[in-house]
Amino acid sequence: MPRSIILVTSLIFLVGAEQITASDTIQLASSPALSSDGKTLAFSWAGDVWTVPTKGGNATRLTNSPSREGNPKFSPNGKSIALTSDRTGSEQVFVVGVAGGEPTQLTFHSEGCTLDDWFPNGKSLLIRASRDHFWRRPERFFRISSSDRSTEELLFDAYGSAGQLSPDGNELLFTREGERWWRQGYRGSRTSQIWIADLKTGAFTEVVKRPTESRTPLWQPDGKGIFYVSAQSGSRNIWQRNLEDEQEQQLTSFDKDLLLWPCISRDGSMIVFRHFADFYRLATDGDGKPQKINITADVDRVKKLVQRRTLTAATDVGFTSDGLEIAFIAGGDVWVMDTELREPRQVTNTPEEEREPGFSPDGKTIVYLSDAGGQSDIWQATRGDEDKYWWQNDTFKLEALTKTAEVESDLQWSPAGNVIGFVRERGDLWVMKPDGKEVRRLFRSWNSPDYDWSPDGKWLVYALSDGEFNRDIYLLPLDGSREAFNLSRHPDNDGSPRWSPDGKMIAFTGRRVGSEVDIYYVFLQAKESEETSRDRKLVKAIEKLQKARKTKSDQKSEPTANKSGHEEKTKDGQTDAKSVAAADEQDAADKDKSDKENPDSKLPEVKIDFDRIHQRLRRVSIADTSEGGLFWSHDSKKLVFTATIDGKRGTYTISPPEELSAKLLTAQTGRNPVWLSKGNQIVWLGNGTPASVTDSGKVTSYDFSAAQAVDIAARNQAAFDQCWQAMRDRFYDGTLNHRNWDAIRRKYQPLAAQAVDGNMFSEVVNLMLGELNGSHLGFIRTGNSSADDDDWRETTAHLGVRFESEHKGPGWRIKDVIPDSPADKVAAKLVAGETILSIDGQIVDPALDVTTELNGRSSRDILLRVRNIEGEDRDVAIRPISYSAARSLLYEMWIDNNQRRVDEASGGKLGYMHIRGMNMTSFYRFERELYAVGAGKDGIVIDVRENGGGSTTDHLLTVLTQPAHAITVPRGGVMGYPQDRSVYATWRKPIVVLCNQNSFSNAEIFSHAIKTLKRGRLVGVTTAGGVISTGGTRIMDMGFLRMPFRGWYVMGTGEDMELNGAVPHFEIWPLPGDMPAGKDLQLDKAVKVLIKDVKKWQKRPQPVLKKASER
Repeated sequence: MPRSIILVTSLIFLVGAEQITASDTIQLASSPALSSDGKTLAFSWAGDVWTVPTKGGNATRLTNSPSREGNPKFSPNGKSIALTSDRTGSEQVFVVGVAGGEPTQLTFHSEGCTLDDWFPNGKSLLIRASRDHFWRRPERFFRISSSDRSTEELLFDAYGSAGQLSPDGNELLFTREGERWWRQGYRGSRTSQIWIADLKTGAFTEVVKRPTESRTPLWQPDGKGIFYVSAQSGSRNIWQRNLEDEQEQQLTSFDKDLLLWPCISRDGSMIVFRHFADFYRLATDGDGKPQKINITADVDRVKKLVQRRTLTAATDVGFTSDGLEIAFIAGGDVWVMDTELREPRQVTNTPEEEREPGFSPDGKTIVYLSDAGGQSDIWQATRGDEDKYWWQNDTFKLEALTKTAEVESDLQWSPAGNVIGFVRERGDLWVMKPDGKEVRRLFRSWNSPDYDWSPDGKWLVYALSDGEFNRDIYLLPLDGSREAFNLSRHPDNDGSPRWSPDGKMIAFTGRRVGSEVDIYYVFLQAKESEETSRDRKLVKAIEKLQKARKTKSDQKSEPTANKSGHEEKTKDGQTDAKSVAAADEQDAADKDKSDKENPDSKLPEVKIDFDRIHQRLRRVSIADTSEGGLFWSHDSKKLVFTATIDGKRGTYTISPPEELSAKLLTAQTGRNPVWLSKGNQIVWLGNGTPASVTDSGKVTSYDFSAAQAVDIAARNQAAFDQCWQAMRDRFYDGTLNHRNWDAIRRKYQPLAAQAVDGNMFSEVVNLMLGELNGSHLGFIRTGNSSADDDDWRETTAHLGVRFESEHKGPGWRIKDVIPDSPADKVAAKLVAGETILSIDGQIVDPALDVTTELNGRSSRDILLRVRNIEGEDRDVAIRPISYSAARSLLYEMWIDNNQRRVDEASGGKLGYMHIRGMNMTSFYRFERELYAVGAGKDGIVIDVRENGGGSTTDHLLTVLTQPAHAITVPRGGVMGYPQDRSVYATWRKPIVVLCNQNSFSNAEIFSHAIKTLKRGRLVGVTTAGGVISTGGTRIMDMGFLRMPFRGWYVMGTGEDMELNGAVPHFEIWPLPGDMPAGKDLQLDKAVKVLIKDVKKWQKRPQPVLKKASER
């Protein structure tokens, strides 16, 4: 039976919310740090830094600001705590006394930084920061002063993470690589490795490298061994390793959940870490059994129970058929209002989300989707007092029409209002009666159809993808009298089918010519399709003349008839007006009764000539734009769509089949559009506001303001459930990696409910996702920044030069100039070896923090006093760039250096190309450089290292694996093949592909393909093993959930590419710092391999060409 409740919409305080007490237990804290003696623990929680005795107890709040503070580190003497804060817009380092107080800011670079450790003498701090050392993985370790603002001293030019200084400060323990911290069970080339850098000699030693994660290393106080987190036993635990004999001992024995962020006291007596959601302490000289630390805090001012907010934007909208009342979703609830007073009334009040409100054609019912009760169902709302308008009601009856674990979506009323269509699970299309009965499935599908009703409610038109992901348009009768009929029949994507209200045409969008999406339409009757423009004008001409030349005598001679066509006369033969009126009223009543008994009686009858219907399709070609969002005018005379034409984004119309030139209706666009007959108006949701548009393009917005009170814990739980359901129903592996997904819901749901802010909620969702051990997963919360909302923020300018770190002064000596940077322009033309003496009149020296003079507005000119190598001074004005832009220029410099390297190593016989991403921008560059770089070469090194993926593998393979079926020779010419006959420029000569652990997703598909097709050999490192096609979905107003939905499998072996990276023929790991220093062993090996492959290729047999005359 349907569930029913009565909702009173007056706003009330949420009496069910649990009150916070002074003894609330803290969970999901992070970044633990121990005092030198191990007796005090500092940690991050709820955006602040707290301290507590290591044995547990009530925590003390050290910081208290709207920004986010975290990552605390005790000074060696125990008097200060260094921490990070994002109060300026990026992570910066501050120092504060252990008792609190006003923190002192130490770093100011707009690129931000991460705090890792104190140097043993307490005078300096170890930070990590991304600057301008390399285009990829630019994070480096620096030493900064712990007491004042000074220059950042680079420790070595190699990336790394989790840095920890040895007890004597001469060595740095750090990690390289590593998967996302919340992922469990990953095995592959991206696992974290542990290294030691000798800060005196610059030498690097690899300590731990396994196919499982090795993370967060810590020094023993004697410097002879380390503690670290290892997953070698199957779950993450703390291990101890002797650096001399490499013997290891497991100190903890957890068999599930994550062990995170261990820290150690400076005396080595105590380790603290987080397991699952709680901190544990482990005495290093004890019995090795971790003890849970129970932490409480006075958090009544930290954790809000109820969020009271004013809503002014909607996410979904539905209008009554007369356009006078509106149902909309705001803040996840259903609201109703009229278009004049606009005082919203709350129809639903749930912590879960409602979606897709839609009035029945008679306006008496609203159906909508709701996650109330922890699952997605279809609900209906009716007025408590049906004699009042919707917006006048205070109470509404809410009734669940479905009660299934499967998720429903895409509700659509049939035109008569006697059937509701909806999608269930991934794409099954269902229908049911408005009371929730007679539920039946029309077809199964693994992907969601985009569908529309025929105006008589007897047919459905829909777009659906097949196994090749080709989307076509289908027709299906509701009564099941015939199989689904493929209307479009094209090997490229078609979508957005829309049936004209008169039932005569269907329009849809299709990508059939290049990459442009065009409008297509078809007349369902062959006769109408065959009508010419003259035929239609002829009909109009006759109708026009008949109407204009109807004589008065003709009108008088006609007897008065009622609406049924019957004459009404008195006994003397004269017409009785009263009788006519009475008869008309009776006829109207009879018709109304007939319409209620048979709602289809007043709808247009749809007739379809299926014979060769796909050949009757007509294309509407509008140059240089892609159309979308189709819908018809109520009289079927206009087809409306969104497009950008001649640079103008907006809503346009055409009038098929006569007027096919697009006319701009309005520069605005909207969602959920409907063109109503009442008022001849379009109604939609425009930029979050319900609105109407006249046929002349005038827009009227129906702004609103609605007060809402939200139970935060309940909303967090509802949003978590939505994430959990989305993965349950749509993750590419239906077994969910053989995890008990119901048990995982029970484990994490309470943590989500008690999350004190959006960051903590995101952490809980990501921890749940980590159980799947999959790539392309993640939850991204909305509104990440907690910095002050200033009009502008200071940016650290980049001049286009890099400086010598060893220079002692005066000024800043230029080490190199980045090509094409501002410093490389003719007007400036700085060169290596020159010295910048002052900036905007302020003298600079090597000890000065560059941010002192280079922080400011991003768009400004900077005046430099420059001394050249000969000792002459000059003034140079430079418009600086950002550090991000500088790194992009470093990428181009890296490419140029690699091309020169390959050219020199091969004697000019080989070329080099790097593909930065698997996107069309990178592909077009690849195609262009195939000739620019490859012309006259015998082979090409194709580099996909550090390529994060995309979708262009098949474009690349079309270039590289085009079948050779013929040779052409023009008179007097040489052998070749006409390039204009090829899809793309073609390369048939040898190649070698470079890949590494950061070749990801589609870059891995490319690497697998090259190996599977035996097109070339791979050199480098096994790719990441992260291959799943991904999309995403919005989760309420909380954030965005990535959704891996399609697996990829190696042809021949059938093995999933996920957790199965492409293994190179020659595996070579670079040492830290190799590539930034210009040392590239992988590239050197690729050149050697390709030289051999070219020699073999050159010996291949060649056909002897014979002209016809020579036979």
